[in-house]
Amino acid sequence: MDKIIVVGPASQMLGMNLYRELKLASENDSLITCINTETKTFPDGENYLRLNIDDETLIEGKEVIIIQSTGPSSDGDQNSRIFELFMMVDAVKRMGSSKIIIVIPYLAYARQDKIFRPGESQFANVILRIINSLQIDELYVVDVHAPGVLKELIVNKVVNIDSMKVLADHVKSLGAKDIVVVSPDNGAIERSKAFAKHFGEDVPVEFFEKKRDVKTGEILMQGQLTLKNKDVVIADDIIATGGTMATAIKLSRESGANKIFAVATHALLLQQARFRILNAGADYIIGTDSIDNEVSKVSLAKAISDYLK
Repeated sequence: MDKIIVVGPASQMLGMNLYRELKLASENDSLITCINTETKTFPDGENYLRLNIDDETLIEGKEVIIIQSTGPSSDGDQNSRIFELFMMVDAVKRMGSSKIIIVIPYLAYARQDKIFRPGESQFANVILRIINSLQIDELYVVDVHAPGVLKELIVNKVVNIDSMKVLADHVKSLGAKDIVVVSPDNGAIERSKAFAKHFGEDVPVEFFEKKRDVKTGEILMQGQLTLKNKDVVIADDIIATGGTMATAIKLSRESGANKIFAVATHALLLQQARFRILNAGADYIIGTDSIDNEVSKVSLAKAISDYLK
């Protein structure tokens, strides 16, 4: 079946890489077309989006793959990214697409899946119920923060893609050796153990003790690890402001680490996180192209295209 790839404004790098991967893998009689969007914000703050096409019959009867991350835009507004996604789905549905697949590399609000204080909203579930209402056919996300929330979905096919192997391959390509994987906190230790296996069966995993104040968000981290002359990989699913990562880096440096790699699937890097992480002693900041920025060293295109094929 002919396919249309709609590259959302938040996933231009990954969208084009995915388009190239699918073109390479396509059957000779299968046509793959790639289109982008036109967006703006009205004076009253409402979002506007149109697919960049002149003939709407291009969409009719086609399988449409929409790729749009919902991470923060350059002005920090990830709510606009969510609305743009919904607008793209609405547009292709109105034009008569036969199948709608959405790829959301970074799913916003996925961290709001638990109630910590009285009166809070469990908003991750709300986002997924809205996606249900769009009546799409397939949904692909990458390293969603709390995979359990995906049970809320009633979509025909839901896949949470694992980015650990491609991230580990990139770290190895930079010459890392005598590796120790450090979990930024004990809550992420199972993920860190799974990540460490991509470097070898016997790669050790260490972690620092961390406590976060649920009201202020302030982090207290402590511990002394045996890291002398080791290359340390500190991996997390998300780097937001970089506070947790920077503290883990500082403690790793004080524990004798050689090179330090700060690695995340979703490197949001908000509020001077780059400075914070590098100033703490990191040698590298490595993210995937789930977020369009300068540390997007690792592309998810091949991993996503393998599922879409």
